[in-house]
Amino acid sequence: MNWTRSYAGYSRSQPKEVRENPALGARLEKIKKEELTISTQEFVESLLEFFKKKGGLTENQLTAFEKIESRWSPQEKEKLQAWNKEYLEHHLETAKIIAKYYTTAGYFSNIAVPILDDPEFIPPKHSYKKMSTNKYARKVLEETTRQPKFVVNDMVQIRSTAGRNNAAARNLISYQNRLCFVLSNSLPVISACAGGKRYKVLPMGSEIALDLEERQLMNPNKKGKVS
Repeated sequence: MNWTRSYAGYSRSQPKEVRENPALGARLEKIKKEELTISTQEFVESLLEFFKKKGGLTENQLTAFEKIESRWSPQEKEKLQAWNKEYLEHHLETAKIIAKYYTTAGYFSNIAVPILDDPEFIPPKHSYKKMSTNKYARKVLEETTRQPKFVVNDMVQIRSTAGRNNAAARNLISYQNRLCFVLSNSLPVISACAGGKRYKVLPMGSEIALDLEERQLMNPNKKGKVS
């Protein structure tokens, strides 16, 4: 029989030889009761079904199962509990900041979305470290936590270059050199760049507020316009 499922490097084309092992049934049943992901749960159930028919697993099936089984040893459970505690106490707020950036950037969505949407979700430690320690995440955190150049109620001016080289910000061309009042300086950062801190500003002569990045703003000068 050729087993068609794949998991953790387990190939689609497997040897037909089955190693019988009556003790595997109890081990499979035990792991099936753990809090597995949906895909892992389905894989373990498929192995259990195969075991009930054949009395054992192929060598590659067994190797794949043992990888799963090792994650639920007493030692690994202790590590998981420690990580859960560490994440909730020390990383949760940082994770939300980074996740907001990645839901806009389109990367790490498999963990960024549940971080924001599911209060009980805790990302795997290795996945969180990969998401949070790269240069883009570090820049987003730096921009988020640094002191803003402008404070609420400050008068600022939209730069004459705003919208010039960014198709997504073409609407700012008509606001170039417009004087504005700062309404907020703590919007979520969505650009991993210097000057990425975001503001909500109200242009003079307008009833519509704009969300801008600090790099698009400057102190007023004689070119400032009210409309």
